[in-house]
Amino acid sequence: MLKNPLKRMQYILKLNGFNLKSLKINTNLNQSFLNKQFKYYKKLSQIQKNKNNIKKITLFYKEINQLIKKYIKKILIKFKKKSWKKSFIIFQKILFLHNFKKKIK
Repeated sequence: MLKNPLKRMQYILKLNGFNLKSLKINTNLNQSFLNKQFKYYKKLSQIQKNKNNIKKITLFYKEINQLIKKYIKKILIKFKKKSWKKSFIIFQKILFLHNFKKKIK
């Protein structure tokens, strides 16, 4: 279980009072990230209209992967500082991007 980075982050947050099952997802996300979510879906929709555009899909997939890596670096810093609320907000972003990445495939 703890070999999976998402499950490990979720476990660390749960140990520090932030359990996904008891807290509503996205309630702490700022408007800026919610707007980005909308833009990601819009971009994916536009790319999917042209089914022959594998290059754009691949680039978009890599872009999302890079964002995940960026947020993982941020959450590790927040974990070290024991900044659990901010860690939880970042974790929600990672979780969204991870699930969104599955839709791109």
